[in-house]
Amino acid sequence: MNFPKYDMSMQLTHNRHKNYYQTAEQAIASGDYDEGSWVSPEQKQKAIDTDQIWRLQWWQTAVTSFVLHAADLDVLLAAATAGNESP
Repeated sequence: MNFPKYDMSMQLTHNRHKNYYQTAEQAIASGDYDEGSWVSPEQKQKAIDTDQIWRLQWWQTAVTSFVLHAADLDVLLAAATAGNESP
């Protein structure tokens, strides 16, 4: 399994919305998942259709972080590692 290059820390979360008794669609509509952080519009729609959301957040420095969301873990990791080598 490959991860993006990072120097500080990383978090991988699956279905955080379910901790709050929400569907993926409800959580997305309420703004819990930033519109610009989806790997693709297709992955966002698939997340709504399947009620599955993967979230990857990593910090390059103490003040620089990145977040991506997808319905499929393999798609999420491929997008996160595009052009990067694993640490």
